[in-house]
Amino acid sequence: MNDSSKTNPAEQPLKPTVTYVIVKRWPEDGTDWVHPEDQDKIAGLFPSDLIFRRELLDDGYYCLSYGDRSVRVQPILVNEVPEPKFSMGEMVTLKSNLNERKPYSGKVYAVRYSNYHHQAQYYLQRGEKQSQTPYLAEDLMKFEQNEYGQLIDPIIDDDPDLPRIPLD
Repeated sequence: MNDSSKTNPAEQPLKPTVTYVIVKRWPEDGTDWVHPEDQDKIAGLFPSDLIFRRELLDDGYYCLSYGDRSVRVQPILVNEVPEPKFSMGEMVTLKSNLNERKPYSGKVYAVRYSNYHHQAQYYLQRGEKQSQTPYLAEDLMKFEQNEYGQLIDPIIDDDPDLPRIPLD
């Protein structure tokens, strides 16, 4: 008799799902845990509060990606964190906070984990200016797309001190 409520182990995915992690401490002495071809890519990445996208590769290494940077590592001790709501390079608008903060639009240039808030914090870039102020997801709004795939700015922004970012 076939029970449809039971799952066949052969039907289960062999790879774990994608997770998001931070590497708070240097995993071990030396750099033997880093793939030999990626040794020159690790400068400034570890240890840190940068949120990496982690997925298992077929060769047993994990690929840790941060924006357009990626590095292959052996299984190491990491801290799993919630998936960030926004990703690097994504266009967002900073919401107004009454008279404390004017809204403006920009690209996410950094995604870091806040131990204080227990969630991702986002740093925005507008033109050549990079904000040093971190924002939580609740402070930001994602750009919407119209039926043609074009980005729609959710807030009209006319701050003369900051250049407009052309929508791609």
